[in-house]
Amino acid sequence: MVPRFHKRHWFYFFGIVYVLMDFHFLNGPISKTFEKFQKEESLSPAELAIREGIVATANAHPIYNLELERRTNQYCIKNGINQSKISKSRIDEIRALCLNNLIIDKLIWFHSYHTPSKLNDEQINESLIKFRKGFESSKEYERAALTQGFSVQKLDEFIENQSMQRVWIERVIAKYIEVTDEEIYVRYQKDRATFLNPDRFKVQQIFFTILDKDYSDLQNKIDEVYRLAINGEDFNQLVKNYSEDPNSKKSFGDLGWLTKNRIPKIFYNKIYQLKKGQISEPFKTKIGWHIIRLLDRKEQSVVPLNMVREEIVATIEAEKREAAIKALINYIRRKAKIRYTENWK
Repeated sequence: MVPRFHKRHWFYFFGIVYVLMDFHFLNGPISKTFEKFQKEESLSPAELAIREGIVATANAHPIYNLELERRTNQYCIKNGINQSKISKSRIDEIRALCLNNLIIDKLIWFHSYHTPSKLNDEQINESLIKFRKGFESSKEYERAALTQGFSVQKLDEFIENQSMQRVWIERVIAKYIEVTDEEIYVRYQKDRATFLNPDRFKVQQIFFTILDKDYSDLQNKIDEVYRLAINGEDFNQLVKNYSEDPNSKKSFGDLGWLTKNRIPKIFYNKIYQLKKGQISEPFKTKIGWHIIRLLDRKEQSVVPLNMVREEIVATIEAEKREAAIKALINYIRRKAKIRYTENWK
């Protein structure tokens, strides 16, 4: 009995014949695909990286030339640099700096991705709102995203990822930025000179403007008011009747507590010579004439530690954070496998 061929057998038969003819006679699509695959297999990793536009890898994660171009353009725009007007060596320096920052970003992403710090919805929304505040409207935000080659969704995801990385960094360095009471006290003693309250003077004044005034008439008026003041006339009433400064007049000429760095030198010199309750002779500054009365004065003193404690803590913490982040970056970079391709410049 002659065996019978089913349709599928004929299909297999013609398929095999076509493949053989494609390889040996026709140089068809299968043969070309196979040749292309063999050619790619023969390329070195460096040649493949160049073809794909990869400028470097950090722990086997690629950094593309497109990313480097975008970061370089952002750097130049931010620093007011016109790339067409600087030398190639300067451009190479900027690209090297930007590539180094991209590598650091990639390494931080790598570590934060493998040991993630979860963000709740409130934290995510807070980070997005904070970032979007830099834009006048949603349309401007959308335009900015498109300019950078992102959709709004992709940009939001990027911001969320950046927030996660910041949380990861803070978690890693937390124990290195704690500030002890001893450190606070040592810094307070070391920077004691910066925590001085300067000499302070509380004064009230009678002010005379010099604009559109006849000098002789003005001088007579000033002399008259001064005589009244030193003869015991109520100073508050004199301010009310004669002072031409509408702001201080509302508070009977009270200028509040003044320090040397807040007033003209001539004004300070006049105050410094007075004793509490004493009235100065009339004197002139650039804005007009003054008769002042010293209400109170406080000598220079050191601000108590409890009043500057938070300021000191913030300063030390900022210094420690900067050092800790720098150490963290150096550590993960030292442990990383970083490769550069020949076409990054």
